[in-house]
Amino acid sequence: MSARAAGIHDRGVALVVAGLLVAAVGLQAAREGVASPRADAAPLLWLQSTTAARRLALSFTDLAADVYWMRAVVHYGSERRSNATAGRYGLLYPLLDLTTTLDPHFDVAARLGAIYLSEGYPGGPGRPDQALALLEKGLRNDPTRWQYRHDIGFVHYWWLKDYPEAARQFELASQMPEAPQWLRTMAAVTLTKGGDRTGARQLWTELHDTADVDWLRRAAEFRLGQLSALDDIDALTAVVASARARGVALDWTALVRAGLLRGVPADPAGVPYVLGPEAAVAIDPASPLAPLPTFEAAP
Repeated sequence: MSARAAGIHDRGVALVVAGLLVAAVGLQAAREGVASPRADAAPLLWLQSTTAARRLALSFTDLAADVYWMRAVVHYGSERRSNATAGRYGLLYPLLDLTTTLDPHFDVAARLGAIYLSEGYPGGPGRPDQALALLEKGLRNDPTRWQYRHDIGFVHYWWLKDYPEAARQFELASQMPEAPQWLRTMAAVTLTKGGDRTGARQLWTELHDTADVDWLRRAAEFRLGQLSALDDIDALTAVVASARARGVALDWTALVRAGLLRGVPADPAGVPYVLGPEAAVAIDPASPLAPLPTFEAAP
């Protein structure tokens, strides 16, 4: 076979493989995105061996990684919409593990995947341990990438509430090549204000202002919105207590008429707060910001 013919043949094989991979993920996306999730449907992943996946992908490992990443995103989205009460998100970590094995430098899959894995149930599987495993794997593949060490610290801070370990990870990240100076400040803030809402706001604000990708910026905006909602609830609780002392009826309309509020208060997502029967102010469970995080004092 001539060199020209061999080149045409190789391109033909590449196109066929690419077409098959794209068609497969497209079919799966259509199935999971259009069909209503079944409560009794057990998730299946036919190819679970990362070694076998690399062999079958031949020289198209990056393309195969994209396919598995798309499948992971579709799986995560469909499971969030599922009405099942158990067995959800079962394929998320295996899909992310396959993705980052096929492409060891796929940092978006590792970092955003860690957020998916850490998210508390039912918004996610609530598996910060798997998130750490994925990030540690990324760090082994890219040992000079400070973002992985930073994200490991964030998992310890936000989800595990292990503030000394979070501070240690931020300090280690600050010593890595090209790491920003604010990481050292973040380590100090974590030690002194771990579990404190003010400290959390500083961390998320720093992350938002320095994010170089949209998904990370949006994640920071979401968390900052939750923190603002917690501040709102504190302020509204004080207003309700004042209204009770003055004998004002405890509903938003009455408080507005009494001049205690300018209007019915809403959270940063635009959903009105709930004033319960015991005059407890809370976020509406239907709000995209619900449920709100809790905080514990640093040891």
